Amino acid sequence: MQHRTPTEEQIRTQFVTSLMEYFKIEENINLRAHVSDLVRDIRPAHYREFFRRLSSRPMPFKNGFEKIAQIAGEFEEETLSPIDQEAQQRSEQLYALMYDIRQQIVLSRDTEHSAVERFEQIRFTSIRRVDSDTPLLDATDINVIRTLTKRWIYDYVSLDHALFEARVTHEYRNEILRREREKNEGITAPLKAKLISASKRL
Repeated sequence: MQHRTPTEEQIRTQFVTSLMEYFKIEENINLRAHVSDLVRDIRPAHYREFFRRLSSRPMPFKNGFEKIAQIAGEFEEETLSPIDQEAQQRSEQLYALMYDIRQQIVLSRDTEHSAVERFEQIRFTSIRRVDSDTPLLDATDINVIRTLTKRWIYDYVSLDHALFEARVTHEYRNEILRREREKNEGITAPLKAKLISASKRL
């Protein structure tokens, strides 16, 4: 009798089923879709390691969905390129900073200017690290803020966290790529000049 090798889709379906059984999640089309979405980027070759981390990692006070999401997030971070990692990290830091600033402004009393006007008046280049003269935001951060605009940041930082981080991460990725491209051009320009000079002497 000939045995058929299971397809990747069948293996993925079984992986999701195993996770649901592991956490005793009710078989429901919506719950299954949610679990499947949480692990959508996990490759079959990593399923065994996924379960190993689930069973060995202490995660008190988290339900099954949260535990799956945490381990899936670890795999996602490990597969990100250095540029994507930096973009994601900077995005999270900018969100935390801008959310705090917005909250402070909204809670402060000022009858002369609206909250959004006061937010737009902030000079982000002047914000310093605690006990230091070093700017908290560097040129990459400031360029991203200029692209997004202060008004957009004010409107979305407390309105939609997921949308904010997706847009900001995208802009950071573009800015980091532009920064790296300029850095590489700065390195290659003298080399090109030397090659041209050398070719003229030949």
